[in-house]
Amino acid sequence: NCLKHGGRMLTRANLILRHLMGRLFYETSAIAALEFALVASALTMLLLGLCDLVPAYLAYTHAGTAASTAADLAAEYSEMQSSDMVNVYSAAADVMAPFSATNQSIRITNVYSDGQGNAKIYWSCGNGSLPAYTARVTVTSTPTGTSLSSMLKNSANTSYILTEIKYIYTAPAGFVLKSPLSLSTTAYYLPRTSAYVGFPWDGVATDEPTIPTSATKSSSVTLSNGATCNYAN
Repeated sequence: NCLKHGGRMLTRANLILRHLMGRLFYETSAIAALEFALVASALTMLLLGLCDLVPAYLAYTHAGTAASTAADLAAEYSEMQSSDMVNVYSAAADVMAPFSATNQSIRITNVYSDGQGNAKIYWSCGNGSLPAYTARVTVTSTPTGTSLSSMLKNSANTSYILTEIKYIYTAPAGFVLKSPLSLSTTAYYLPRTSAYVGFPWDGVATDEPTIPTSATKSSSVTLSNGATCNYAN
């Protein structure tokens, strides 16, 4: 009898243990499923966000490189023809690849010193949402707040090249960036072979552009790529 009674007790204990283990497994599975759902949702949102933000960052870095490229190329000239300026614009557009250059606006400007502590626009070319500055207008600040005195010597006709780019980035998926994002960047370069870059030059050695401080009027020209340039002459 003791053996039979003990056997029944063990059987009951075994059933109770199996029942408790079953409940524990069920509850653990439910918690794991809930945790997986929460983690999966967070990872999905992160992945969707990266699909928008990573290309946006790449577009910004490309725009910065394009601005530096344009300023660097323009600074190589002592005198530029209209075709040279078009080539500079084309180079900046090529650097943006694989991003479309149709969403890119570029403004390239030569700012000079009059030797009396004043900075003025010698010439400026722009397109899209960055129109050209007016020639011979006094410059009192830079787009990035850089000190003018650090870029211009206090002597007549010294100058610097300023390139500004604005790129409108539209996320292909639009998971996070629902509307177009405006990316702006700026680059400064000093002319390499002369104090200023004469523009526009017709290519005739005896017909050089007017020296900045000798200019008395302003004119405009439209380039073959549609950009408009204002210059002092």
